[in-house]
Amino acid sequence: MEDIKEEIVNYLSKRKFMTLATTQKDKPLTHPVAYVNKGPILYFSTSNQTRKARSIKENPNVAFSVYERTEHLDEIINIQMEGEATIVANKEETEEILEMLKLKFPTMADLTIDSDNIIIKITPKICHFTDYTKGFGYRERVEY
Repeated sequence: MEDIKEEIVNYLSKRKFMTLATTQKDKPLTHPVAYVNKGPILYFSTSNQTRKARSIKENPNVAFSVYERTEHLDEIINIQMEGEATIVANKEETEEILEMLKLKFPTMADLTIDSDNIIIKITPKICHFTDYTKGFGYRERVEY
């Protein structure tokens, strides 16, 4: 199981974007989001006023997927994860994540955290790791 968890972290570390799913008043929403990760935990910055931020405040249960486009079924690799999203309140953690975002995304060099911008942390609960390069239909379920 630890090998799969390591594969998941390596996969997440090499990608930049996820599709985040939230709900708002029982209405499903998806959001393209740039992220950084520390192990299997993902972080992103957003305005406090976005639909995703409002949705997370209403219901912290989220799901996301990370994948690369391919035209061939035998090349499909992706992660589908369920977790809990929280707003990072710790100043040191916020500053660390802000620096990680700036390194991974140089266009965020001017990004600051203030009353309008926040850092959101997604702590995983369940992950479905699909890797058809290991055989058609290969999928692992991992709990955190």
